[in-house]
Amino acid sequence: MKKSVSQLASVYNGRFEQLLLSTDEAIILSGQKTEMMKMLEDSEQAESRRKLLMVEELANKQREVAATAENNFMHEIESQFHSTLIPALEKRFNDVDDMLYKVLDFDLAIGKLLDVLYTESCSISRLVQCIEQVKWLEISILKFVRQPKYRRVDSQGHPVILKTISSALSFIGIESLRSLIPVLIAKHCMPPHSEFTPDLQKHLWLYTIGTGNIAKALAAKRGIKPHFGFNLGLLSNIGRSIIATMYLRSFDDTLRERIIDARKRNNPVQAKALAALKPSHRYLMSLWNRHASQITSDIFNKLGCKWLLIGMGFQDYIAIRSISYKFLEEHNLHPLTKLLFNAQGYMQFKMMQSHKLMSKEASMLYLRNFGIKSDDVALVTKINLTGIELKIAESAPEDTQTPS
Repeated sequence: MKKSVSQLASVYNGRFEQLLLSTDEAIILSGQKTEMMKMLEDSEQAESRRKLLMVEELANKQREVAATAENNFMHEIESQFHSTLIPALEKRFNDVDDMLYKVLDFDLAIGKLLDVLYTESCSISRLVQCIEQVKWLEISILKFVRQPKYRRVDSQGHPVILKTISSALSFIGIESLRSLIPVLIAKHCMPPHSEFTPDLQKHLWLYTIGTGNIAKALAAKRGIKPHFGFNLGLLSNIGRSIIATMYLRSFDDTLRERIIDARKRNNPVQAKALAALKPSHRYLMSLWNRHASQITSDIFNKLGCKWLLIGMGFQDYIAIRSISYKFLEEHNLHPLTKLLFNAQGYMQFKMMQSHKLMSKEASMLYLRNFGIKSDDVALVTKINLTGIELKIAESAPEDTQTPS
């Protein structure tokens, strides 16, 4: 039974990773039909196909044979292409500085900022010193406070515009910044939108914010500081994001070079075949499984946090060899690792459930396999999985400026 439950978790984890990339592909993988497929089957066009004459059916079968041969050729081209792309990418995964500075556009000031946030001596001036070193974060915070719902007016009824990062931080308040800043950092890590991974940006963000909120809700029950759990969950998909970003960029760059090379060698057949290649979900998910946890751990260690001590949670996650909470207990993995495992498992269940990718019976086994108990479920169902709680002041701070 133990083996079968673990195997079930592995199957559904694969389905979940496909869901991150494409809802339709995940639905097909589960043996169901997408809405488009159902519409096609119900259309008059589909009805007419069912009434084809035998000679037309024979012609279709001949075309299918030809298509199969073409598919085999394309599969070989894809395999050859990735046989050089993947090793080059894996070599780059060892360059933590390249991933931190160039892929994420991070600065080591982010590590110091996360530390400052959760100390008793946290102040607006200390936060400003860190944030001013990370331009995109400064811009994100100013953009956030300038949303219409946070707009304030002065005594004469004129809109107040927050022009400095100091005024923006004062307006939000330190307590709310402890939720907002980690969320903005995590949001910045998301991979760019791509037509080949249509749902990745949206689904990975839902998974990230949901995991953070669940880990925060479950933390105290496991003897862990809530802000440790929150940041643990929010930063847990850095590896996935980096891999997706690097894979998609490298795919385009390498493909362009290979097509140009094939044309120079006067090989139009190969050039045409290469031009038809698309990024592969299968190869991307394989890279996630092999490298995501290690990259997440490496990046967090590089940030050098001295007070936000959650690095061991990421480090021990690398040691997981079986998708089973029992494995974590038997190998005495860190409590933070267990908390992250719990939170990710529950959010994966919720996302698959929302797309009807998991039966009720399978859901119970899946949650149990991730160490989620009935009282955990009762606790988590009370929270907003994909939102953040902020308490913004009713009036703008005194150092704000009205538009000129």
